[in-house]
Amino acid sequence: MSDETLESGDVDDEPREPRLVIVKGTPWTITGARRERWSSDEFVAANAVDIRQVGDPVLHSAAHRPKLARADLEALIARMFASMIAARGIGIAAPQIGVPLRICIIDVDEAGIVAIEPQVEWVSDELDETSEGCLSVRGLYGMIERPVAARLSALDPAGKRFTLEGDELGAQCLLHETDHLEGTLYVDLLRSRVDDLFPVEPPEPGEESRSVSGRHREELEPST
Repeated sequence: MSDETLESGDVDDEPREPRLVIVKGTPWTITGARRERWSSDEFVAANAVDIRQVGDPVLHSAAHRPKLARADLEALIARMFASMIAARGIGIAAPQIGVPLRICIIDVDEAGIVAIEPQVEWVSDELDETSEGCLSVRGLYGMIERPVAARLSALDPAGKRFTLEGDELGAQCLLHETDHLEGTLYVDLLRSRVDDLFPVEPPEPGEESRSVSGRHREELEPST
């Protein structure tokens, strides 16, 4: 999931409630010293790969159950994370780097949660229309209705199950990444690619950049 225009203009002055909450189990997370190391310029330069773009067949087919040795799995996750950091994302799925396996990273609020074989268990009846960007649909964002809350279960690299709940952007991201594993991009879910798909506009001189994802339509209208 893309947050490609995220800059200082998206930093809130007030603390907010976490938008991702672990409600059961203990997932493998990319936090602390590992996050610092994997986010370094040297690590990203050595491990990041190009993000596959819309139209690539790997993005439009369902991914498969991973059957990797632990070392190979961790190497793949490291490559995914580095690629996400290089592309300025807040989530990534393995097919986006050309690997058709059911693995994703959900990184809203730098949670760094690794989800293997994730399954959406529940979504709220309440919907909200917000903007959504994707690393595989560069330069565009869409206005899409998503549930405001969702819950998924997934496995950690040791095969232990955990449960994750997301609200607002957290729910949007976990649904976005699990969609990737089914071969679905957010552009496939738009009501209209004419009325609901827009280019990412660069900020005007002196204007702070804003996050592409999780915003309402009126927030993204050009100022006059």
